[in-house]
Amino acid sequence: MSGLQLAAGLVVYAIGCTLQGVLGFGAGLFAVPILALIHPDFVPGPVLMVNPLLGGLFSVRERGSVDHQGLRWALTGRVPGVLLGVLALTLVAEERLGVLFGVLLLLSVALKASGVHTGRTPRSLMAAGGLSGFMGTTVAVGGPPIALVFHDLPGPVMRATLSTYFLVGTTISLAVLALAGQFGTSDMVLAAWLVLPAMVGVALSGPLRAPLDRGWLAPSVYVLSSVAAVVLLVRSLA
Repeated sequence: MSGLQLAAGLVVYAIGCTLQGVLGFGAGLFAVPILALIHPDFVPGPVLMVNPLLGGLFSVRERGSVDHQGLRWALTGRVPGVLLGVLALTLVAEERLGVLFGVLLLLSVALKASGVHTGRTPRSLMAAGGLSGFMGTTVAVGGPPIALVFHDLPGPVMRATLSTYFLVGTTISLAVLALAGQFGTSDMVLAAWLVLPAMVGVALSGPLRAPLDRGWLAPSVYVLSSVAAVVLLVRSLA
């Protein structure tokens, strides 16, 4: 990886983390497809390694009331999803990982942009947690499925619950991936580089939450993510 690619990746990830602080989502949805285009080494390992830190920082900042019952069901469902995700990474040939990334990223955008809302029952929470675990483990974008089932909670409660879910859930993904031997020294080095833009994004998002127009910002994230995912698919299939 060249110095220019590294610098571009850090800027993209800082923007993604800022978006997540403003909108409540966006770090992975925005950054991962672009990072995969810049250099495939950025995903999923390095981004996954930083996700618990990001979730922890947002959890501390929001300090809302967590929906503990819903959180337990979602995390219970995440475990089998994580195991399936690790299995997928093991079975898919390295040259076809770009196809897997592109398809799942487009699915993430479709889920988040669809506006479809599901009832919050133990079954739906476990299903959302399972899909989130699979997608979060394979492509480091597990937010859309779980956000759909918590959509009707008050803002502070939803943000606090999702932040805690990501903190615990991505830690589970990291542990299972580590046991499966999916991480190397290069992943840890890149993760260390990504810590700084993550903290910059958290800091910038605080004062930007009020002035930014959320009406156009979220659709812009969907469009940019979709374009990057399509380009990634085309490049992988070429």
